Amino acid sequence: MASGRLHLSLSKASFAEFERTFLAHQLSWLRAAKTPKERLTLKRRTAEDILLGAYGRDCTWKEFSRALRRTAKLGYDTVGRRAHVACLFAMTANQFPDQADRARRKLDEAERRVRLLRRDHPTRMEFLEEISHIRRMARWKAPARRTR
Repeated sequence: MASGRLHLSLSKASFAEFERTFLAHQLSWLRAAKTPKERLTLKRRTAEDILLGAYGRDCTWKEFSRALRRTAKLGYDTVGRRAHVACLFAMTANQFPDQADRARRKLDEAERRVRLLRRDHPTRMEFLEEISHIRRMARWKAPARRTR
């Protein structure tokens, strides 16, 4: 997708302009999609791009939460994408301290889902390390692990 180039071209743009531009491009990308599954995937990627743009700018909670809700509404097609979104949300804990508990719960849920992956899954350890790193940055303790 051309979203990488679009990100670069909008590096100095306000969040409102960034979001507006991505949503406008999404319309043309959706017209080119051939199946409902392709369209859903494009919507998900666009929502994740917008969330990433919101994270990289000084957004208000109203703007960031709108982008976060959009990703949650469309769902996640992989555990890794869910983990990435949870990590972005957790990294805003200092910016939006009143949302820190919610961000922590999202991160905990993402970690639980990552732990359900096979131990030999190619990116399982990478996801767990990323989550652990973000948890340390936020000075959050790991949730108590359930024993079977």
